[in-house]
Amino acid sequence: MFSSALLHAPTPTVLIGSSSLSPSRRTFSASNSSKLNCKNRLSMASSVRIVIVGDVHDDWILEEDSKALELLRVLIALLDEYTLVSPVSQIWCCLQAGDFGNENVKLVRSIAALKIPKAAILGNHDAWNTITFSEKGKDAVQLQLESLGEEHVGYKRLDFHSLKISVIGGRPFSNGGQTFFRKQLLTKRKKKYIAISRISDPGKKLPIRYGVGNMKESAKRICEAAIGTPKDHSIIILAHNGPTGLGSNMNDICGRDWIRGGGDHGDPDLAVAISQLKGSSSTTKYSIPLVVFGHMHKELAFGNSPRKMIVIGDGDDNNTIYLNGAIVPRVKTQQPTTTLRAFTLINSKQGKIQNISETWVSVTANNANIEEEHMLFTNNMPNAYSL
Repeated sequence: MFSSALLHAPTPTVLIGSSSLSPSRRTFSASNSSKLNCKNRLSMASSVRIVIVGDVHDDWILEEDSKALELLRVLIALLDEYTLVSPVSQIWCCLQAGDFGNENVKLVRSIAALKIPKAAILGNHDAWNTITFSEKGKDAVQLQLESLGEEHVGYKRLDFHSLKISVIGGRPFSNGGQTFFRKQLLTKRKKKYIAISRISDPGKKLPIRYGVGNMKESAKRICEAAIGTPKDHSIIILAHNGPTGLGSNMNDICGRDWIRGGGDHGDPDLAVAISQLKGSSSTTKYSIPLVVFGHMHKELAFGNSPRKMIVIGDGDDNNTIYLNGAIVPRVKTQQPTTTLRAFTLINSKQGKIQNISETWVSVTANNANIEEEHMLFTNNMPNAYSL
């Protein structure tokens, strides 16, 4: 399904920045520039920043994270040739890969309230206690889905026309591996719709049954979401967990780190869907330059090295970057009044991905500054990966 010759990014370079946003006081390294010859190109707005928030696990404070996100929106430091790009030219969005908390409805509502373009998918912790949808009232899973509304992309597509991007969602509530987590939430039910009262159209209804009973049906639902994608849009897949086929060592991007022998803990249905969408078994071929997910934490249960957080496809899969945003914990306390908050940034210029970084933002009562950047990917070549 995926080529066995998959390239992992080199060990990230830590870039320490001062509180100043002046390019003369920032340091960059070109030591891990990609040497790949990639042909795929995405149709995007001229300069785009995509902010990835991986597994939150309750580490979210709306006021502080809003300051960090605003800084990331304004500061457009694309690292291609150390050039700063005018803020006027940038469009951005935020992708959130689930596991906000153990059915933390209040936190999900605060994220839904962010006035930024965004897409999200619920993970296994977001259905930690709910086995099946309630027939009598709204359980915590329903309340989270209601809060996110159309921005929850499980088995759906969300089009960002200004960015020329379409985000297609994988299977919600995924726990990874060969079996379903919370299967009863995914299978058919008699009651098909619940009313949504917290979105712009109070009369709109949200389907709460997915009609999915096995991996084959799940892969089909993911593929169906791509039907009707605008021709000038590029596709980003957003899932809670990544696909199978990306390695089975403990420190691989979806490798089991809690078992000494490792193993591939990816989602097989997502792998099948990606393969089918890219044209292995269908007449319509879709370009999928980016697959974003979380679930598999960077810090391993066993082993001394951190998880590989990015995989660059090679061979038949050479047009796709697989990116894991699960930096856990994503918040560190630096001083009593200062926190460091983690994000994964994708910067694109003229349709080409310039760099991908793990970025830590320092937030105080009055300021937000980029504290560290761990470069995961840079590409200064003419045939760079594109969005």
